[in-house]
Amino acid sequence: MAAPRKTAAPKTSSLAAKQAEATHEETKDETPKTETFEYKGTSYTVPADPLDMPLEVAYAESEVEVIEAIVGPDQWLEFRKSRPTMREFGAFADLVLKASGQGDDEGN
Repeated sequence: MAAPRKTAAPKTSSLAAKQAEATHEETKDETPKTETFEYKGTSYTVPADPLDMPLEVAYAESEVEVIEAIVGPDQWLEFRKSRPTMREFGAFADLVLKASGQGDDEGN
């Protein structure tokens, strides 16, 4: 009987290894910045850059869905616990949009 053959693990080229390392370094340093604001005694945190918004924002069909997607499910639930009025939602939405870099800029 013949002895089983040993197979060597495939070699990764040094170029591929360097590219993988560079990609890992790029993603490691890209932690999205956030902004925190307070509404009625509760702090909310949202992405500070519109490009860091969750993709669900693109599929939202109403302003309510946009705001819900930006703040995320846990913070949205916290906001909804107070049973807000439409007026209160408007004030909250303005704060969310301003904190996330989408609010009114001076001069507009």
